[in-house]
Amino acid sequence: MDGNFDKGLSRAIHRLDLDTPLGVVHLAGFAQKPDHRSVIFGILSDFSGVTVTADDLQESKEDPRPRFSKLDFDVNWTHSAGYCVLAFGERGSLSNMRIGVDLERYSPRRLHLADRFFSAEEAAHIKSLGESAEREFFRLWCRKEAFYKCVGGEFFEGTLRRPMLEDSVRFENAKSPVLGTGDLVEVHFVDLTGDAIGATEPAALCIAVSRR
Repeated sequence: MDGNFDKGLSRAIHRLDLDTPLGVVHLAGFAQKPDHRSVIFGILSDFSGVTVTADDLQESKEDPRPRFSKLDFDVNWTHSAGYCVLAFGERGSLSNMRIGVDLERYSPRRLHLADRFFSAEEAAHIKSLGESAEREFFRLWCRKEAFYKCVGGEFFEGTLRRPMLEDSVRFENAKSPVLGTGDLVEVHFVDLTGDAIGATEPAALCIAVSRR
């Protein structure tokens, strides 16, 4: 990990190249305000060698994942507690790897959500951990958010109750605006904490990757 300085926006950018089961994912972390998207476009422009602007960003209600038709790699980002993390693949990897990323600040007030939304196995696992239950809850929550951002589908119906205690999840996708219908999908998780990419608030961080 290293850090460089964005002089125009007066913020440090912390970088990390992460090895995943499907290839390298590049991470960049920085303060969200005043305008995190302009920083994202700048990082992507520098990495790709082509100018990326807000006009190039494609989003829709059916598929809220960010898309840039001029880029040959997948892009995803997340923010929590005023900090943003950008994740993107190697150049030329668009046809082989899809990425989801999530950052969540720790908060004990959200532990009750495990009983409401997680699988019974996950909820029982969290309850058995005592003082470390909070960190485990957010590790799993980040996995679920990153999973959803990686493969799409329904978050509350199709993602939250799906068990994600293992480091990879394999399933037959019933319906997804991202992957289509009936595809066999395997999603791999890499768990980190926010300080690995420069976040000042204690937080969980997860990167999910799958084949396209």
